[in-house]
Amino acid sequence: AARAYLSILIDNEHLPGQAQLNESELGTLRDLLFSYFGGEENANEKGSEVLALIERKFANDEFSQARILLQIFETNNDTRQNNERNLFYEEMILRLEGTRAKARAISAETVENVTRDDADDDVVLKAFSELEQTGNVRFYLYIREPADVERWRDALSPLGEDVSRYLLDYIPIVRWRKIGSPDMPIQNQIGLHLTFDMLRRYVQQKLRMCYFILLANGNTEYEWFIFSFSKWSREHFGVDVCEVFPMIHRSGILDGMCLQEILDVAVDQFYARRMNEISVPAEQLEKAYRAVLKQIFGSDLSQVPAGNYNFGDFVLDWILPFDYKNPMFAFQLHSMM
Repeated sequence: AARAYLSILIDNEHLPGQAQLNESELGTLRDLLFSYFGGEENANEKGSEVLALIERKFANDEFSQARILLQIFETNNDTRQNNERNLFYEEMILRLEGTRAKARAISAETVENVTRDDADDDVVLKAFSELEQTGNVRFYLYIREPADVERWRDALSPLGEDVSRYLLDYIPIVRWRKIGSPDMPIQNQIGLHLTFDMLRRYVQQKLRMCYFILLANGNTEYEWFIFSFSKWSREHFGVDVCEVFPMIHRSGILDGMCLQEILDVAVDQFYARRMNEISVPAEQLEKAYRAVLKQIFGSDLSQVPAGNYNFGDFVLDWILPFDYKNPMFAFQLHSMM
């Protein structure tokens, strides 16, 4: 029970602070785990409370939290597949339908200031703050707090270089942090975010969207995304998606693999070689950063769903140009649910 609960706490800690399960919700989950493993008679009652909590998370479109809660019911692969499939469909439908409340406009002066090529970090952070306050829109990067890294490095140094390096792969924990929360230049924060794992996740998100559109019945009006992705895969990674999509479908239907496992295999098999060759010089990162600021703050915010967004994915869209038929679709794709 303790090991299972620790795993849940770690997964929860990865989420943005505002999107984490709260103390009461974690307590409900903890009570179920200890009741079940302790053989208590009220375990079924505790399980019903957790299931009700999961239903609320689905209803509120909080899929990351629902995914964490569902872990404790994944007693076999069939259950895991079913849970993952339900989350996948619910999340993708919401992305396409865009039913969430929309943001509100920010001041023209703020837009003018933040989109200047010489806007400093204070100006940019002020703009993001106004966007959060008026539009309930927040942008995140997946990074560690540099000061925490140094403290752990010092604490682990007596253990030897190999052990220390191994443990530093896991601690301090990597978390989605709002832009500007670490005390360092924003461009440096973006550089820390742009790891191989984040590039891998970025490609997988596009694959997930294509796969959902292919599974949908009839004309979804999003078929353009598949054609854009096909061209993008060929130009940047030398990949023919006519080989990728059948492999994904076959693995899920015939081999019984879960979607995330399939995507891991697909990216490693088809995209990884070129991904390893990608490097982003400081000059290119600066251009991407400025271009994304203009893209975000120059958009019609009344069409942007309120919520949390992966700023790094917008940057990667500029570094590895992707042809969006509707530029606003990038917000739907890069939303963190």
